[in-house]
Amino acid sequence: MEQLKVFDENYTYLRNENRAKVHCEGLWHETFHCWLVDDQFVYIQKRSAIKKDFPGLFDITAAGHILSTETVADGIREVEEELGIEVDITKLHSKGVVQNSIKLPNFIDREFSNVFLYDSTFAASDFSLQQEEVESVHVVERKALIDLFVNEVMTVKCINIFDGTLAEIGLSDFVPHERNYFEQVAHIFKE
Repeated sequence: MEQLKVFDENYTYLRNENRAKVHCEGLWHETFHCWLVDDQFVYIQKRSAIKKDFPGLFDITAAGHILSTETVADGIREVEEELGIEVDITKLHSKGVVQNSIKLPNFIDREFSNVFLYDSTFAASDFSLQQEEVESVHVVERKALIDLFVNEVMTVKCINIFDGTLAEIGLSDFVPHERNYFEQVAHIFKE
C-alpha cells in the first residue's frame, strides 16, 4: 500500500501513513499539481471513466500524490506517466503551495498542493495518454478559465485536442476542489 507523508495544518511533517488511512481520516498530505499552459490556453485533462475517484470529470493537466519516499520535484513523474510528455525542467515553474480540501462521505482529501505551471505549446501528437488515468486532453482559453475559476462566468468552451470536439463545461464538471483552490490557481494564471 502506498505510503504518504502526513503533516499538521501548518505543513510540519508528522509521520508516514498508508494512503487509505490518510483519506479515511482526512490527514494532511502532499500532492503535485501541474497545469500545462501557453500564452493563450490552459490544457486540462478529462479523467478516465474507470478511475476510482472522480471518473469522467475534468481536472488539472497532471496531478498526483507525492509518496513518502519522494520529494516534491519527484512529482514530475505524473506528467510523464499520465500524459507521456518528457518534461523540460526549464519550462517548469513552481507557483507555491495551495491548501486544498475535498470532503465527501467516506473520503476526506486534505492536500498541500504543490502547484506548477509548465509553459509550452503542445500538439496532440506530443501526448501518449495513460488510458486508465486520462481519457482526453482539452484546451481552454486562459482568460475564460480564469473567469470560470473566480465565478465571473458559469461555463467555458473547451476543445478536445485529439478530435476537435467542442464542449461547454462549468465548475460542476471539474473535480470538486475548494473555491479557494480555484481562486488561487486563477491568480497564478494571471501572473
